[in-house]
Amino acid sequence: MAAKSPIDLFLVWWLRSGRYGWSRLRRRLFEGGYLSTPLPVVNSLDDVAACLKQVTWTADGLLHLYDSISYPQRVWKTRKDDCDGFACLAAALLQRSGMSVCPVLVTAVVRPVKRAHTVCAFADQQGALRFFDNNVLRSEASASYADIIRSISAGAKRLVCWDVREPEAFQLIEFHEA
Repeated sequence: MAAKSPIDLFLVWWLRSGRYGWSRLRRRLFEGGYLSTPLPVVNSLDDVAACLKQVTWTADGLLHLYDSISYPQRVWKTRKDDCDGFACLAAALLQRSGMSVCPVLVTAVVRPVKRAHTVCAFADQQGALRFFDNNVLRSEASASYADIIRSISAGAKRLVCWDVREPEAFQLIEFHEA
């Protein structure tokens, strides 16, 4: 097995701990004012998709540094964010919907890094995993988080690592190095 490059070592550290600590700090410093923003009421997956279609994909700004996850209220208020914003908003809407789907954030860190991606995955009523990929509810059902990772990292040269996190406190559920 080849030694990992310094960039790969950084990316593994970033996904394992740096990203989520930075996201928590950045939320406290810059996004507290958004917490009073009400999120829309949704009753179905179609309602969630309709809300997500109102958000425009935009790359993280300079204050985000490399990558961070905003509060869903900020995403909804500004109506713009990157894949992390879509995923956290989808998760928040699903949690508030009354549907018992247990949403999670699933992130693939790949090379080149600009192709890294986060989606909101959840178990549908039949128990199969489905996911919102930005504003699209993917129609195929997945048997595992690894299947979702294969799907969202398909165009990348190489998968470095991936994780599954609880969407509010970012508690680790799974972490894998490729």
